[in-house]
Formats: sequence, structure tokens, C-alpha cells
Amino acid sequence: MVILSARRETLLRGTAEYLLRNGVAGMSLRPMAAAIGSSARLLIYHFGSKERLLIEAMGVIRQRARAEVEGMLSAAPANRDLSPLLQTFWRWCTATRNRPYLRLLFEVHGLALQNPRQYAGYLEGSILHWIDLLTAGLAPSLGRRGRPTATLIVGTIDGLLMDYLSTGDLRRTSHALDIFAAQLSSKRRKNR
Repeated sequence: MVILSARRETLLRGTAEYLLRNGVAGMSLRPMAAAIGSSARLLIYHFGSKERLLIEAMGVIRQRARAEVEGMLSAAPANRDLSPLLQTFWRWCTATRNRPYLRLLFEVHGLALQNPRQYAGYLEGSILHWIDLLTAGLAPSLGRRGRPTATLIVGTIDGLLMDYLSTGDLRRTSHALDIFAAQLSSKRRKNR
């Protein structure tokens, strides 16, 4: 059973890397399986369906991103000003190395919106895991307002990232993020 599990994990990591390079548009199991040194039949054996494989591979990719963001949050001071934290997070999101992740994230999200039954569980988890992460990171300084504030941050950043990926205008979207971060920090100072 351990060998089976190790093989499954290897296939999952290979699929995650393949998706980051190629996206999911027109994804076919045979070419993907060949690219990761497997077969379509073996992928179906381990994951049950192409959709289940995609959801699990996105979970692997999300965990990597989450670990980096958790490090960012834990490195920030406990009673932090939100503006520098949001700007640091924005720079991480828009870094060249993270663009494949963001493109894939929005691509799979759109696919899941079109086919919610096939991708059951993906949509809720894709948003809530970021809200939960930020809520935990902001709780020391925001208390009960942590979750609504995290929801606002995730929604705003998602919108700005969609704009940036669509237009390529990093300067304008970064400026909008700076304004949002300053307003959020200003409101927080007033509420103290």
C-alpha cells in the first residue's frame, strides 16, 4: 500500500507541474500521462476521473502557495499595519514566477463555475482557504473583524489580479492596490 501511495503522490506532483506549464484548456489525459511518464489508464486507476485528478493537483499547487503566504504572514509583526502586508502579498502574487499559478487558478475556477457538479468542492475551497489563511493571520490585530476583512481583501485582490492578468497593466493595478491598502489601514486606525 505504501508503494501505491508513493506512486500516486509522484503522479500528483507530476500532474501539478504539467498543469502549471500547460494549463487545462483542451487537457487530455493521454498527452499529460505521457509527459509525466505514466498512462491514462494508470491516472484513472489512481484518481478515478480527469476532474478528480485536476482537483487534487490544484490542491498540491495551492498548498505550495499557502506555505509561502503563511511564511509571509508569520514574518509580519503581530500588531501590523495592513498596508505593507498587502503590498508584500501583491508583489508575491504578481511576481513572474507566480504567473503560471495565477493563470491556472483562474482557468480552473472558470471551468469549475461552468461545471460545478464535475468539480464539486473545488470552488468553495479555492476561495475559503485564502480567507481562512488571512483570517488566522489577521486575528491578532483585527479580532472579530478578521474574517470579514479577509473576505474583502481576497475579493479585492482577486479582482485586481484578474485585471492585471487580462490587461498586463501592473502599474495601474498596483496603484489601485496601494489605494485600497491605504484605505484599509486608515479605517483600521480610526476604529482603534
